[in-house]
Amino acid sequence: MRLSRLLLLLMLGTVALGPSASAQTDDAWAEPFRLFLKDSDYIDAIGQQINLVERQIAPECVQVLSGADRKQVRLRVKPVFKPGTIWPIWGEWGEQVQISRCGAPVIHNILVVARPDGAPQLTSLLPGDTRASAELQIDAALPVVTIANARMGKECPSGQRDITDTAFVGYLDGTESLPVAERKWREYWQVRMCGKSQTVQVDFLPDGKGGFTHIADIVD
Repeated sequence: MRLSRLLLLLMLGTVALGPSASAQTDDAWAEPFRLFLKDSDYIDAIGQQINLVERQIAPECVQVLSGADRKQVRLRVKPVFKPGTIWPIWGEWGEQVQISRCGAPVIHNILVVARPDGAPQLTSLLPGDTRASAELQIDAALPVVTIANARMGKECPSGQRDITDTAFVGYLDGTESLPVAERKWREYWQVRMCGKSQTVQVDFLPDGKGGFTHIADIVD
């Protein structure tokens, strides 16, 4: 079943904007943005993007995907609309959509960047509720996969190595009340390699320079 059909359910009801956007709903961009988020072509594109990822990381479940539910839209850069058009020509936001993969809930995260000369560019980030930024995800992905591959005791072809889910475990050392740049937190990343799954623990720590570093290890 094409997931885009399921995502048509998202056209009903209101659209929940994330905290960074909800405080600005009286701005002129807000209502056109809400209307755009319900546009059938845009929703179909989101569905196709999720379907593409699912075919890569869980092909055995593609025919039984169900239960699409838009969890949140988090605005990063306010959209700009050209008069008389529904598609934004500027802006950046994240879409978070939960689906059912073989009966288990999975969250998909998609970065959307509006373009002045066509449809927005969609980029899939790691699935799950990771708190890591796109940059942190890129930095941590290779070490996580390398550790999981080493635990298998044999080399798995790169085409059969995927991070299929992420789970936020919690903040460490009581840092949840500190500014974001000073927080430490732990996540579990699920890695699928040659048909087998490994769970890798990833701790994210401030690097003292305004960013973060990470430590990864296998969960036994």
